Amino acid sequence: MDMKRIITLLATLVIASVAYAQTDTPVVFDTQGDNLGISIAGFNISLGEDDRSSNAQKPKRVSTNFAGISYGLNVLTNEPNYGNWTDEPNFMTDDIGAGRLGIEAMGIQVSLDRKGNVFFKASLNVSIDMYRFKRAMTLINEDGGALMPEPISGVVKKSKMVTTYVGVGAGFGFKLSRSVKLTLDFNVDALTGSYVKYKNPSKTKYDIAGFNNIRYRAGAAISLRDFGIYADYSLTPLFREGVGNDGRVLSIGIRVGF
Repeated sequence: MDMKRIITLLATLVIASVAYAQTDTPVVFDTQGDNLGISIAGFNISLGEDDRSSNAQKPKRVSTNFAGISYGLNVLTNEPNYGNWTDEPNFMTDDIGAGRLGIEAMGIQVSLDRKGNVFFKASLNVSIDMYRFKRAMTLINEDGGALMPEPISGVVKKSKMVTTYVGVGAGFGFKLSRSVKLTLDFNVDALTGSYVKYKNPSKTKYDIAGFNNIRYRAGAAISLRDFGIYADYSLTPLFREGVGNDGRVLSIGIRVGF
């Protein structure tokens, strides 16, 4: 029990005693404003501020988070090959073996109304995308910079290419209920690494060029507390023009901690 409640209890006992001894003594409680006071026979007793209103927590307008993870399935839209790839069949795995691991390293959320039903969100993101080839192959850069597919001989367990992007995202969110949120965002990513690797039988890795260095993405997510699902579409082709497939990547998956 805090000091204010002790004082209030003591004052109540005194008042009861006085009221019992002097039935004609007026007792008045005054709770106007933030002060709680008692008037007895013309004598005023101040008990300080009434903390009933001050204890009410106001919603935070600005909040930050430093841990968010997403994992999804990458699908390369079925676009024709051109340039050096004209005679190649679609080399990407259909819906299997292609995935994205996303990490939200740092994020900030700013409420745009008092109740936090509408908010602005910005974040720093890292995404690692993996694409598995349908058949055993690798990619090589020719002298002129062109990217060419090259079959791999022998027994190959896996052959795939991996890209890593670092970027920033911004968007708006809407609180649909106390625990359900909808977010719409736009991301700008910069390529930091790209390589092809396979096991034949030992792990072999080759750095390659030919991907777009800047990537633009638009996405949406719906979440229940800290768990949600997302859909994200790349507005930029995976490869630079004239290098490979003109497809764009659609990623669908789950998010935790966003």
